[in-house]
Amino acid sequence: MTDVDLRANLNNENDDGFKWGLLRNASDPDAVRPGAILKAGRGRTWSWVRIVSVDPDGQVHFETVSRRAR
Repeated sequence: MTDVDLRANLNNENDDGFKWGLLRNASDPDAVRPGAILKAGRGRTWSWVRIVSVDPDGQVHFETVSRRAR
């Protein structure tokens, strides 16, 4: 299994077209901030992502900057 910075379902998409996950699923919540590049996904399916925003309720919005899947 590949370690990820933000455990997220890469198929989740909000109304603005951004992917999203939850801050509570981050390995280091302090690293999840707008502009940060992190590895997001689950198991062997993950992508490098750029964090766009973090809502007060802990929802993290991000965009894919590259993809890797096995």
